Amino acid sequence: MTSATSMPFFDALPAWLGGKRRLAPLIFALCDEELPRARWGDTVLLDPFSGGGAVSLYAKAQGFRVVASDVAERSAVIARALVANSDVRLRPDDVLSLFDEPAVGCPRVAGRYVTAVFSEAQADWIDRALAVADRRCEPARSLLLLVIIKLVLRLFPMSLPTASDAHRAATGDFDGISPRRLGHYLKSRELLTREGVWALAEEVNAGVFGGRGEARRGDAIEIVRSVPADVVYLDPPYPGTTGYDKAYAVLDALLADERPAGRAPGLDELLDAAAAAPLVMLSYGGPTVTLDALTALVARHRPVRRALAIPYAHLRSVATEENNAKNREYLILASR
Repeated sequence: MTSATSMPFFDALPAWLGGKRRLAPLIFALCDEELPRARWGDTVLLDPFSGGGAVSLYAKAQGFRVVASDVAERSAVIARALVANSDVRLRPDDVLSLFDEPAVGCPRVAGRYVTAVFSEAQADWIDRALAVADRRCEPARSLLLLVIIKLVLRLFPMSLPTASDAHRAATGDFDGISPRRLGHYLKSRELLTREGVWALAEEVNAGVFGGRGEARRGDAIEIVRSVPADVVYLDPPYPGTTGYDKAYAVLDALLADERPAGRAPGLDELLDAAAAAPLVMLSYGGPTVTLDALTALVARHRPVRRALAIPYAHLRSVATEENNAKNREYLILASR
């Protein structure tokens, strides 16, 4: 089984809550047990909760024809930049344009977050960069937006714009920041240079490679029902956990994603919608879920071939040792 650390294309992806980089090799090793690798080149895989893009990008690298979709624009940007795009890469002049082009129609979105999240200099640069990216055609637009997303997340500890001391860093009140986080904020100032942004662009370029992919954006149930797929990979929100919309509210604002808050689809709904797919792979977890109960739920819809509980710490640095020790990711493989 190939280690995720040996996959340089993962460098193209932003750090993402709930990301599946470490699990992707295992997910597809399980897939190989039911659907032999030799057939993957003739297989359509649908990822309707594509999120940070790890599973979709890994599937594309393995030869699948991938349809990556998500309801959030931040995830659709990743899918358009890397899954649907197989040959266009950013050039040095694309990065220079983020610094040199006039800020025509600059939306001042990031400016709303000055001192609360960003410094004045950071907000000015982000607004300019967003305006420049929006003047580009796809896939260059999404490639540049992905660079901006990666940069914004790297400004903050654990890549979370909700960091409680972000306002102190934005106003230069470094005395009020713990020594553990101070180094991160000081180093992040190097990102807003031509060299720093080009380094991020080179990371994004590492995720552009040949293959077959498609990007969509929409409600997961509707996508699962409407896209003919041989394999459906489901990674829906877990019960009893905090959703990502609050953590990424700043990103959503920057990308003008004004979705109304909606109810997460239930597993029964998703499995019903995927009834025509020959194979379903499910990642699931959360404090209120057990593997036995999850297996029984899936078995009501289709035969379960494998069910595994994997030790998996999601936020290792902030969760307690006790929670990290008992956290599990459940992987289920179910045929038709």
